[in-house]
Amino acid sequence: MSGVVLQSLSTMDVLTYPNPQPKNIGQIFILLQYQAPANRIKVMVQKAEILGKLTRMPGAPDHFVSIRLIHGCQVKDMKETRSVTGFSPVWNAPFLFDIPSKAFQDETLSIEFVIMQGRVYNRARILGRVQIGFGSSEAGLAHWKEMYNKGPVECARWHALQPHDF
Repeated sequence: MSGVVLQSLSTMDVLTYPNPQPKNIGQIFILLQYQAPANRIKVMVQKAEILGKLTRMPGAPDHFVSIRLIHGCQVKDMKETRSVTGFSPVWNAPFLFDIPSKAFQDETLSIEFVIMQGRVYNRARILGRVQIGFGSSEAGLAHWKEMYNKGPVECARWHALQPHDF
């Protein structure tokens, strides 16, 4: 073993690493469809993968998604999925949101997905969020533009959950 240098890291070395990678809290698969003649958006919350766990309670946690249509700075409509147990829940839950007239033109419309851990009618905690539409991340804006430009054709994408910061 000449010439081989073995190095071990202490707990302090690991904990004080200067640029830690952000913790992956999961991702969600969302389908969008703009139904122009009816002036509405179809949203399908399909599934999530690799969701984190907020508590130390044994067993797999329950997850549900709160979907909010936001116009300007106001929540215009809100809907929720049912609660599903597991770290990779499948909802396949469709929702329709009526769009305020000229909302696309004033560029203040978005849809926010808040992933909650816990039971719908019990205490719940926010695991993460995804925003799609104006004021969102590059990925969220790209999905929004694809939905708007494809018209009645459904478009689906994976979105990484962002940490709860509101």
